[in-house]
Amino acid sequence: MGATVGADMGDIVGSIGQNTLLTNGRGDELESDDLGVLFMIQAGYDPYEMIRVMEILKDAADPNRVPEFQSTHPDPENRIEKIKEAIEKYRGEG
Repeated sequence: MGATVGADMGDIVGSIGQNTLLTNGRGDELESDDLGVLFMIQAGYDPYEMIRVMEILKDAADPNRVPEFQSTHPDPENRIEKIKEAIEKYRGEG
């Protein structure tokens, strides 16, 4: 019986965690990318590497990519554009 109760509690905790994560949407992802650029620059890393990651994600999803309006994540192409804007913003290039 103890194992059943533990498994049930695990399911409940997992469900709560999943529902909490699902409340994060496209805007949250874009904010995360923006801050990621800032933190990478401050730490001395090349923020253009984030663009390479988005290109990998894009290639991995094609041709099965879900349309952006059905996804909790922004389209990788849109993320690439926003990352470029953030790089310009934080490096003072824009």
